Amino acid sequence: MNAENGFEVPLLRAVAWSLEPGILGTGGMLEISSGPPDASLVEPLLRRRLSALGKGMIHCAARASEGRGPLRAVFASRHGEPARALPMLEDMAAGLDISPTQFSMNVHNAVAGIWSIARKDPSAITALGAGAESFGWGLLEALALHQEDGGPVLFVFGDDALPGLLSESLPEPLHALALLLDGSATFRLRVDRDPESDAPYPASPQSLHALRALAGEAPGAWAGPRGAWTFRLL
Repeated sequence: MNAENGFEVPLLRAVAWSLEPGILGTGGMLEISSGPPDASLVEPLLRRRLSALGKGMIHCAARASEGRGPLRAVFASRHGEPARALPMLEDMAAGLDISPTQFSMNVHNAVAGIWSIARKDPSAITALGAGAESFGWGLLEALALHQEDGGPVLFVFGDDALPGLLSESLPEPLHALALLLDGSATFRLRVDRDPESDAPYPASPQSLHALRALAGEAPGAWAGPRGAWTFRLL
């Protein structure tokens, strides 16, 4: 498998959630959810510690993996839990101690850990962050795991807007998605990457371009500082 030449991902299920369902597209193989996310899989004490982003990721993961036993998984996010990170940074700047609870839920694999606990599933989980290309590289990591033995792999992605001082000019609406990779899938997501492209950067995250492709719309073309990506549903 060579990412430079593109790759195809066998997708059995695709679930997306946002409080703004209009950003996700409609149709194709994509199951769209909006409104309060369902994280009832997680016991109440842990569920109270989840942010809206974490609940959205659990919601999508549970729907995409419904009826499945143990699953290897890849959880990816560009920013992780930005709403938790800023208060900790402000406390550090003020010379205050960091809240252990805030810290424990701010690490990049926190939601993945809660998912594993809730399912009582000891399968391997990778937590990945790769900047603006976190969706694409996370998906490739999930495909690599699937190709090791042909077994199913769950890919979960979520991101939220950066708050306050950390905010960027590009909008990053709160959203989450989960994709179930399985060899029996009839759908394929074709991903092509051109590391030499100098195309202008789009005004929305990479993951939303992929979601529109999954919804059966035109191929999702996205460009970043390290090249261009195109997502197309086959």
